[in-house]
Amino acid sequence: MVLQVNQLEKKYKKKLVLQNISFSINAGEIIGLVGPNGAGKSTLMRSILGLEQLEGGSVQINNIPHSDPEFFKYISFLPSDNYLYMQLTGYDHLSFVAGIYHLSPKEIDEVIDLIGIRSYVNQPVKSYSFGMRQHLLIALSIMTNPLIILMDEPFNGLDPTSIIELKQLIRTLHGKRMSIVISTHNLDILEDLTDTIWFIKEGKLFTNNVASNMDLPFEIKYTYTGDLAELMIESGLPYQINENRLITGTADTIEKYLQWLLKNDVQIHSVNPIKRNLEELYRDFYQV
Repeated sequence: MVLQVNQLEKKYKKKLVLQNISFSINAGEIIGLVGPNGAGKSTLMRSILGLEQLEGGSVQINNIPHSDPEFFKYISFLPSDNYLYMQLTGYDHLSFVAGIYHLSPKEIDEVIDLIGIRSYVNQPVKSYSFGMRQHLLIALSIMTNPLIILMDEPFNGLDPTSIIELKQLIRTLHGKRMSIVISTHNLDILEDLTDTIWFIKEGKLFTNNVASNMDLPFEIKYTYTGDLAELMIESGLPYQINENRLITGTADTIEKYLQWLLKNDVQIHSVNPIKRNLEELYRDFYQV
């Protein structure tokens, strides 16, 4: 277990914007953090980092609390705002961070090669595209070889090529067992990067597999000599039939369908849930 958060609470004035939030993150996990504007995504990240004054709760990395300066050696933050000095080069930025943490020029070069910014690292940042700046920010965020990186809207403003490159970079970091939490409104990107999606709603965090907590239709492949449509009408259960596939409704359990079909001598070959995409899950969860 890399990061552990217990009973986190945060108020703005009298409004409770984070309510009793607890979760843990293991090494190498990529987690998508989803929610509408104002749901508390950025506030949660800032609270984990100790940038917000909390009403209660604790945050630890490897049992080190965020009140201990040692905590910040193991966690990095990629904010949604681009905090770079336009007149300085990328290497200037990396050298500054390396000096704070007493890192060698060799360690700087290793980060440059890992992120793939060698071709422009000595150019001033004002000449960088938005995607190049994001790559530099990620290079800065991994200088200390952190255990976990929090990314707040890292894909904002990127063109399709830069999105592909950033996704590949995230996969590279994942391959090095870094844990990554990504807050983004781009559901397609999250769906491609991770199966672990957390929803935040009204200050509460839902960390269970959202898909498993929602009623999903099932596809049942079958063989039946009679008229299955007529049989299903008798059952009173909602259904659709497509060739030799029966699609269930979501209001009743799959057991009811299977019991009815087996009772009436329908031969069942397979039963599989029909996976919803993330957009559909989002619509259901937030009642959009």
